[in-house]
Amino acid sequence: MTNHNGHLPRFKYFSYDCDHHVKKDYSIVHDPRPLPLSEAITRALEYLLWYVPNINSFQSPSNVLITEPLYEDFSFGLVSEALRLNAEDVLFLDYIDDDIVDYYMEAICTNCQKVILTTGEHETKISALVRHMRNAIAHGYFTVVDDRMIAFDVKHFPKKDDSYGCTAVLKLDPLHLVSALKLLEEEMTHERLAAIAFSRCGYEILENDYDNPELPYDFTMEKDGRVYAVEIKPIATEAVAHAEHLDTILAHFPKEVKEKKVLLMDSAVLDSEAKKALRENKILLLDRDNLKSLMSGDDILSRIQRKMR
Repeated sequence: MTNHNGHLPRFKYFSYDCDHHVKKDYSIVHDPRPLPLSEAITRALEYLLWYVPNINSFQSPSNVLITEPLYEDFSFGLVSEALRLNAEDVLFLDYIDDDIVDYYMEAICTNCQKVILTTGEHETKISALVRHMRNAIAHGYFTVVDDRMIAFDVKHFPKKDDSYGCTAVLKLDPLHLVSALKLLEEEMTHERLAAIAFSRCGYEILENDYDNPELPYDFTMEKDGRVYAVEIKPIATEAVAHAEHLDTILAHFPKEVKEKKVLLMDSAVLDSEAKKALRENKILLLDRDNLKSLMSGDDILSRIQRKMR
């Protein structure tokens, strides 16, 4: 087997290695077994195998930021940014040539990270990333070289009928990957998504609570001379919230707040009395479907306000 037979496909932006690469030989066969991994990398592999959202694992939670096509660019961009992946590091293909697999199979540069993926029908980029990584780990087609994981989602190894049947090649720092994926579960991530969604509908973000920790809500925004105070709760919340459970939410909107109050959360977890309490406090409630409308450029907030007049 050879790593470079001179017939590698060329792509406009993707580079197979970085400019300062020094390749290190490795074997995909674990020796010794189990691999002598640090505790941190072992925990990262366990997370990617069982606990990462939206994979085929009973322990895996659901995360709309991974599955919803409207959030695809936001979510994959967030993870790419956290991993410091540039355009030359990421490649999406309909088919991964065996020569590409061979190039990475016996030696890799451990100074850079690379992602080569195929996606299923109606599958988001981030869903494909976590699925392929989980498959590679579950089937043992991975190893760790200088704390860099090289993983292959292949049907056949060695080749069968002169093909690996490869659907992904992933060369990533597993610790950074887990940290990046966990960003999708953090409340601040939902704040960033909401800010982008409102911006698409012409709202200008004025101030946020991570630049101004004294701000009681997540951010303020303005459109057509109206200023809004916006509080975000995780898009999916377990259990049902009753009116008496709203104290923590109402605390984000002190009486002296003059801005129009907007709460974005999953309305399905609010009972009728809780929704009534929000109306009595003149808080505009938006839920996950409303967020989808905003992301598609539909200013649902303006329509809701018109209906309430």
